[in-house]
Amino acid sequence: MLRGMFTVGAFARLAGVSAKLLRAYDELGLFRPAWVDPQTGYRFYTPAQLPELRRIVALRDMGTPLAEIVDVVKADGLRAALEKRRRELEKERKEVDRRLTAQDIRVDMADNNDSPDVVMRHLKPQAVATLALDLVADRSVAKGFEELESLVREQGARSARPPGVLIEPSTDGNAAPTLKVEVFVPLSKAIPSTDRVKTRTLPEARVATMLHRGSYGAIGGARRNLDTWARAAGLRTQPAMRILYLQFGSQSEAGTTGASPRDQSADRVTEIQLPVSG
Repeated sequence: MLRGMFTVGAFARLAGVSAKLLRAYDELGLFRPAWVDPQTGYRFYTPAQLPELRRIVALRDMGTPLAEIVDVVKADGLRAALEKRRRELEKERKEVDRRLTAQDIRVDMADNNDSPDVVMRHLKPQAVATLALDLVADRSVAKGFEELESLVREQGARSARPPGVLIEPSTDGNAAPTLKVEVFVPLSKAIPSTDRVKTRTLPEARVATMLHRGSYGAIGGARRNLDTWARAAGLRTQPAMRILYLQFGSQSEAGTTGASPRDQSADRVTEIQLPVSG
């Protein structure tokens, strides 16, 4: 052993790490030996290097990626790295707390075998054609779907995805808030808008979802249950809602890509999607 220097094995024991780890850090350029014998290639380290290695080990214990540690070592950006890692850990803690709360809710609901499960989903942006409904005049969502599906099919733009309904509050000047209801059909390509049919891209969203089987008239109650679950889980709900029609009221309806939902059978499946944050 050179005076005041340690071989990789001896330095590893001194530092409380493995020799394999020291060799890996050297290959990554993260932690170099103080000297390498040009004849043998043996690595040698000094005790003065221990603080630098301890910093790397501490950052790794916090889950900091190696690539970021390299930047810290080179630029001495320790504070920035620590603050960033703290933000990441806080985010992870919030997610763990949310999952624990959701678990507690499911335990409380476990005795009710008919209670639907809530699943969190991330929705990607989606191009759709929409048609706003005057529910007083149209009387049913099915009528709006028939009109919209017909126009989209004529354009050869129907995407093989389920149709749905968008429900969100709307205000008109000083008037009291009302509900704005639009049926939507996914598009495979852009089509021109008309006086009644508009094209838009639904934004990406984080949603709490619940499957509902049965009457469309009972969706309102299911939506309230989903809202209660989300709030109990510590999530902030948004007033907008999407309803996705996954299975329709008859085999003939379900067997075509552009089928519209109709209240013709008890065998209907919809997914309620409630945007949330937090």
